[in-house]
Amino acid sequence: MMLKSIAISILATLATAIPSNIYSNSLNLDDSDFDWSKPTLKDSDIISSALDVLTNIDNSTLSSCDKCKSRLLYGKGLALSRPDLIPSIYEQWCVNTGNFSASTCATNYHRNTADNSDTGSNFADLLTLMNPSSIDAEYWCAYKAGNQCPVPTLPSNLSISYLWNNTRPAKADIVPIPGNETMKVLHISDFHIELDYTVGAEANCTASMCCTPHSITKKGAINSDQSTIHDLYTALFNGSYYDNNGNYHIGEKINSLNNISVPATTFGNYECDAPEVLINSSLHSIADFQSNNNITFDFAIFTGDLVDHDEGTYTTFDQCVEAETIVFRDIKNAFDLMPIYSVLGNHDTFPYGQLAPEKSGFQSKFDWNADLMAELWMDYDWIDWEEAQITKTHYAGYSVNTKSGLKIIAFNTNAWYQKNEYAYINTVEDPDYFGIFEFLVDELLESEANDQKVWLIFHIPMSQTMLPPQAKLFTDVLERFSPYTIAHVFNGHTHRDEFQILYKNNNGTKESKKEDEVINFTFITQAVTPWVENNPAWRYYEIDTKTFQVMNSFNYYTQLNETFTASSEPVWEFEYSARDAYPVEWPETSPLNGTYWHRVYESIANNVSTLQQYEGFAKRWSPYTDDCINTDDCNWDICYVSSFTDYEYEKCLKTYNYTDSY
Repeated sequence: MMLKSIAISILATLATAIPSNIYSNSLNLDDSDFDWSKPTLKDSDIISSALDVLTNIDNSTLSSCDKCKSRLLYGKGLALSRPDLIPSIYEQWCVNTGNFSASTCATNYHRNTADNSDTGSNFADLLTLMNPSSIDAEYWCAYKAGNQCPVPTLPSNLSISYLWNNTRPAKADIVPIPGNETMKVLHISDFHIELDYTVGAEANCTASMCCTPHSITKKGAINSDQSTIHDLYTALFNGSYYDNNGNYHIGEKINSLNNISVPATTFGNYECDAPEVLINSSLHSIADFQSNNNITFDFAIFTGDLVDHDEGTYTTFDQCVEAETIVFRDIKNAFDLMPIYSVLGNHDTFPYGQLAPEKSGFQSKFDWNADLMAELWMDYDWIDWEEAQITKTHYAGYSVNTKSGLKIIAFNTNAWYQKNEYAYINTVEDPDYFGIFEFLVDELLESEANDQKVWLIFHIPMSQTMLPPQAKLFTDVLERFSPYTIAHVFNGHTHRDEFQILYKNNNGTKESKKEDEVINFTFITQAVTPWVENNPAWRYYEIDTKTFQVMNSFNYYTQLNETFTASSEPVWEFEYSARDAYPVEWPETSPLNGTYWHRVYESIANNVSTLQQYEGFAKRWSPYTDDCINTDDCNWDICYVSSFTDYEYEKCLKTYNYTDSY
């Protein structure tokens, strides 16, 4: 192999710098039969010699891609005999390069502990399983190593059609016709509870997450006139909370601030995740909305992310468990008997973003999370015992038949998440390494045979940091089972109010996006957390009870900046209904299906006023909403809504020279 010859050349040149007992004298570097001798040196000597090798690889004349793959190849040999040393070696190498901060190097390579969300031990696991001579290494170097390799071209023969015997029965093309009755379903997402949210802490900080005891004020941001700060931010009530009956109790007023430029107020800030009091405000506003309007939601879907965005140094295993437990407890308390069907997000794991497949031998590191969710959801009567057992064996994914006859299939997108080390194993040789596609297709085939409609719920949209092979295969599943069986797809993750359309033969150009080639689309719902620079929001759908298609959606939000000077709780108000929001002609009796959203896309692409409306909804008209009319800041939306995968989105941006604002 090319990489083998490259590595042999490098290591042969460097042989004098590497003790012979660090690697096999034969330099047999093929991944299939490494023959590394057992080290007899002290650990410190092994680490020192390994750092010399990695440094010399960096200093070689190889391309950046070949350097990255060579580092993986060398690390593989070390990991097979001493995986325990991989975190120390690669963390120190990362620091030595000078290209990354010490905290970034620690996050990526420091060994796992219960006190911080570092992923070095997971990287060591990967090295023991990855074939560094394969496309897997190219994907890893592209996404995990700062684009050191170009993203590989997808193999033309990539397919999982064998799961459905390569057939597409005539019924798959039948477009369901709505009936005359509707029900209402709640959609909530991305709470990101900030357990250490501190009223009066710095909200204008140097880190990505503010409003905590460790938030540091940006240099030069202190206003010498502290009275001005008190005029702008008067809602400084520490210890505010909601009781079990939904009653708000205001806390003690903070009257003095110490060198704070922007204080964290009671209900949150646009640069911070959600304090529990904001989460409960949203939940109780929904409960009050039902009571005040005589509305009953048949059930709710929650599309993931309970844990906050704070740096890995400040995120512990116990905090992860606590965040997951507290938020679901609060949801149960607010909605009592309403069934809630939930998925886990990329933050809802420890370490961050990691999930190992059963085939890897490392799944036991993450069983705690699936077990916790299964037991908790079963205790709350959201799933039954049998569904809980499925949840435990499918990475907190499951299938449930609702009382109304709809099937909901939930699965864990961390399996295909670009930041998950374990995702880079057999990406194309065994693209269903986690078994999720087999689980999903089996459920869909069963529903198709029974004329049952299905909703798919998962956290990360396929366009957002998902590995291209799995994103592509998922679109194949959608094409096979739409429009007859798969009624809708629901996501969270982006914190924005968005939608994305899947087209046949989409090559990234506007010309390829035709109304008669729409396959399906996804609803990407708003977040309750204001991070970053959004107003908190929730929505509900009006659902046809025959086809389970969305007839309309109704969106509610609170203007967070209005809580900065208020002693009262937030006001949650109506924002818009999807059917009335856009200048699109559409029959009153037709569902808001992919064709409807294609027409919205066309209006976004051709009418700057519609583009501004869409971007305003995306951020819920927060003070940070972009100006789409007088700038080009929103043009990327045109590509985004019409691209279902990252590949399509990136090609569209390049084709029309749009700038990605994500």
